Amino acid sequence: MNRFLLVCLYLAPMVVFAQSDSNQSKSVDMADPTAVYSSVGAHAYTNGDLDFSAGFAWGKNMLAVESKQGMDAVNVRYAHMDLWQGIGVYAESTLQLNNDFGTSASIGAVSTLKVGELWIIYPIATLGSIEIIEDEWIATGTVGFYNRFKLGSGFSLGVDPFYTLGESDYESIYIDTFISYQYKNHQIRLGYNGSESNSKVLNSNTDFDGEGYLEYKMAF
Repeated sequence: MNRFLLVCLYLAPMVVFAQSDSNQSKSVDMADPTAVYSSVGAHAYTNGDLDFSAGFAWGKNMLAVESKQGMDAVNVRYAHMDLWQGIGVYAESTLQLNNDFGTSASIGAVSTLKVGELWIIYPIATLGSIEIIEDEWIATGTVGFYNRFKLGSGFSLGVDPFYTLGESDYESIYIDTFISYQYKNHQIRLGYNGSESNSKVLNSNTDFDGEGYLEYKMAF
C-alpha cells in the first residue's frame, strides 16, 4: 500500500475523534508537553519533508499519531497524565514504512518540575527496544528533559535533549530547540532538531544530522 495512503488511514479516525470532542476547546497551554488536548497539525522541514499529526484526548488520556521522515514512518504515542502524584505514564512506538529496520517501542514516566516562574522542566525516562538492523533488536533506556521558558505574550522557548543507551554499545543523542507562539488554540513553532547515534559492536555510526522546521497545530 502506498505509504501516504497508509498514513492517511492512521490519521483519518483521529481527526474525526478530535473534532467530535468539543469539550477540549477550553484554553490549554500548548507549549506544555504534558498538556492533554485533541489536535491536528502539520510540519514542514527544510529538506522538503512534510508530515502530519492528529491526537485525541479524553480525561487524563491522550493518543496521538504522527507521520515522520516525510511519511516514511508513523509514530504512535499514548499518555496518561497525573497517574500518581503528578507523574504520568508515557508509551510510544515508531513504525518504519520504508526501511527494514528502525522500528522502536518504549514505555516510561514523565513528571513536572517548576523552576521559578519562567522555567519549567519535564523530566522523562523510558525503557524499550529498537531494531538497529533487520531482525536485530536491542534493549534501550532513554532519559531526557523537556525545558520550557516562558517569554511572555504567548511566546515560549523549548530546549529538549534526550540521551539513549542500549545493548551492543548503542548510544544516541537527540535534541530539539524551538521558539513557539500560541494564539488562542493555535500554535506556530519554528525550530531545529537533529540526532546522532553509534554502536561500536555493530560498527555503525551516524554523524549529527539536523533539519530546521516550521510546525502548525490547532487544539480542540
